[in-house]
Amino acid sequence: MKAVVVASGKGGTGKTTLTAVLAHLAASRFGVVLADTDVEASNLPLALSVSDASCETFSGGAKARIDAGACTACGLCADVCRFDAVREGSSAYAIDPLSCEGCGRCATVCPSGAIAMVPSEVGTACTGLTPLGPIAFGQLGPGEDLSGRLVTEVRGRADAAAGQHAADLLLIDGPPGVGCPLIAAVASTDLLLAVAEPTISGAHDLGRLADLAKRLDVPVRVVLNKADLSANGAARVRELCETRGIPVVAEVPFDPRIASLLEASAADGGRIVPDAASALGPLALAWENMLDELMTDPR
Repeated sequence: MKAVVVASGKGGTGKTTLTAVLAHLAASRFGVVLADTDVEASNLPLALSVSDASCETFSGGAKARIDAGACTACGLCADVCRFDAVREGSSAYAIDPLSCEGCGRCATVCPSGAIAMVPSEVGTACTGLTPLGPIAFGQLGPGEDLSGRLVTEVRGRADAAAGQHAADLLLIDGPPGVGCPLIAAVASTDLLLAVAEPTISGAHDLGRLADLAKRLDVPVRVVLNKADLSANGAARVRELCETRGIPVVAEVPFDPRIASLLEASAADGGRIVPDAASALGPLALAWENMLDELMTDPR
């Protein structure tokens, strides 16, 4: 099985929309499994009409919890807490879970043993079905910061689904940025398809994304999305790619029809509707060529 991650150095580039489009195209030829690793804003399931979703709680690190009945209100826990997470009550102390960093220092100094370290629920990890194939996705809870671990969990669920369905291709909708979540999404993939906007920030973040992919030894191809919105910005992205030797495989003009085409395709059982060919333009041909190259690569 081959794995392709669609990523961008920033949010709002059209990454998820293009991932959905590419999934439609790939599913006409191969067995496809999908993963949405943007766990802070998981939108691919919306674009692909997920059904039969099954979600489980994803636990993060342990956080302190005070048994009010056992607490003697000595205040030692508040004295040692460096994160101001201990709150004084009328008869007992309590922990603010949003402030607690899980260091456990309060539990070690509590003379009455009233403080326990309890695993926290930081989000959900889900699997489901789309008209194109199985999908794994997750949702990080508000204020939580363990998105890298949740991304790894989503990748694991997608790999398991790929094995069960004998899939040929794992297509991953990556998180924005270049931090821990993206590293977890990109690791051990065969190709990174970078979606870039024709802007100064788009070129800058594409450069950072290319640096990361080089460190992880993952080849990069670039799709210049909304390419007609800024001639200067598009030229800036092309110059960056030429300097770094990164192929620009397609330039996609801004087309508001694509979102409605995806909606119609989902309603039609996952098949690309006739108008999609003209809307996708060179991206469809470039994607077909990339899949042919990828699937015949013996690595």
